[in-house]
Amino acid sequence: MCPNGRTLDADGIFQRGGTGLIRFGLIGVNTSHADAFSRILNGAGVEPPQVDGARIVSVWGDDGERVAGLAATHRIAATATDPTDMLDQVDAVLIVDDTGGGATHARLATPFLEAGMPVFIDKPMTTDYADAVALFEIADRTRAPLLSCSALRFAAELEPARAELARIGTLSSVVSVGPGDWFYYGVHAVELLSAIVGAGARSVHRHAFNGRDVVVIDYGDGPTAVVETLRDAAYVFELTAYGEHGHTSFEVVDHLAFYANTMREVVKMAQTGVSPLASEHTLEVLAILHAGVRSGETRATVDLASFTAS
Repeated sequence: MCPNGRTLDADGIFQRGGTGLIRFGLIGVNTSHADAFSRILNGAGVEPPQVDGARIVSVWGDDGERVAGLAATHRIAATATDPTDMLDQVDAVLIVDDTGGGATHARLATPFLEAGMPVFIDKPMTTDYADAVALFEIADRTRAPLLSCSALRFAAELEPARAELARIGTLSSVVSVGPGDWFYYGVHAVELLSAIVGAGARSVHRHAFNGRDVVVIDYGDGPTAVVETLRDAAYVFELTAYGEHGHTSFEVVDHLAFYANTMREVVKMAQTGVSPLASEHTLEVLAILHAGVRSGETRATVDLASFTAS
C-alpha cells in the first residue's frame, strides 16, 4: 500500500479493482493540449484511445461551454464545478489550465499533491520559480509523483538522435531552435536541449532582438549551448549538436508522437508512483527561462546558482 492509499502489486504497478484503469482528472480547457491529451487517453467519436491503462473521467474549466464540448467529444463522464471536487473521484490529475501562461498551476496542483496524488503539470510549470520549488517540496513530503515538462522532452526523434550523439563524441556546442516568445514557447527549445545535454547549466545571457531571442547558456565543463526563439521565421523545432568527431542535426516533426509519449510516461508514473524526470531537471529548465527573462531586462549574464538561491 502506498502512502497515498493506492495499492501496488508485487511488481510495483498500481492495481485498481475492476478495470485496472487509472482515473485521470483534467484541470483546464483553455489550451489545445486539453484536446490533445483527451484524444490520446479517451479517443474521440469512433477513434479509440491511443494509450492504454488510463482514462480521463472528469474535467474542470472556467468556460462551461468549452468543458461540455470537450466532455462530449472525448467521452469524459463527469464535469466538476470546482477542481477539488475531483479529489475523491480520480487517481491522478493533468493540470493544463493556461490562464496567465501557467500562473494558476501552483494553486491548482497543491490540493492534489497534498493528498499524495500523481500530478502532471503542463509547461511552463509555474510563472514563479519559488512556486515550483514549493510544489516539489510538497511532493517530497507526501511522496506524490510529480512531473512537469514540455512534451518535447519525449519527442520520438530523440532516440535516433542519441545514437548519432554517441557517434560524434564529446559535445562542444549545441544549438536548439524553436518558435515564439522566450518564456512561454522557449520552454520547448530549452526542454529539447535539456533532454540532450542534461543538467549542469551555470549561467544564461539573453540577447533580445525585435522578432527573436538568442540565449547563450554556459554548461561549465560541458558544451556551450545556444537557444534561439524565432518569431520572424517559419515554425520549427530543430537541434544541432557539434562534437569532436562530427555534427548531427534533427527536426522534431511528429507532434502526435511527443504528446502520446508524454501521456504514456504520465500513465506509467501514476501506475508506479515514480516520476520519469528528476526534479532538478525540471527546476533547471525553469531557472534557465527565468534567468533569461532577467538577463533580457538587465542585459547582463545571470548566474543560475545566485538565481536559484534568490
